[in-house]
Amino acid sequence: MRYMLRIFSSIKTRCVMSNSKSLNPIKLPQLNAGKPEISMAPLIDVVFLLLIFFMVTTVFPENRGLVIEKPESETSEPLAIKKIIFQVSKTGEINFRNKPVQLSDVKRLVSEQLNTAPDTAVLLQVDRRASTEIFIKALDACKAGGAKQVGVATNAINEKS
Repeated sequence: MRYMLRIFSSIKTRCVMSNSKSLNPIKLPQLNAGKPEISMAPLIDVVFLLLIFFMVTTVFPENRGLVIEKPESETSEPLAIKKIIFQVSKTGEINFRNKPVQLSDVKRLVSEQLNTAPDTAVLLQVDRRASTEIFIKALDACKAGGAKQVGVATNAINEKS
């Protein structure tokens, strides 16, 4: 558009009316537009809108520690009391509050937790593919730490009729 205005401003034109009267030439103003620029303001607006869109729509998964496939049980019941949870993976790794611990630390952790709340139960979330040996060792460590109530987490079987 600016280019066209420059061309038209340099050409002297006469307007001719229908009754053949001529007019003085029209003088168009000279535009000194300068160098063409790209405005950054709309670009910044679009980038911020995209940022907000992705922040709102992104779903962050919960990090629950080990992925445990619990065995199924027909008689499983939820624990309604305060509990200490240990997770045992299929490879024998033991986690407490999403941090790996050694089997030797389980006894100490149980006794520390029971000192603050003596009626707390211990819940073992053992992967169904874990060896029985690591399960028994974890169970023994909990009992040695003073736990009177030790449970094993299972999935309830939903019977389909």
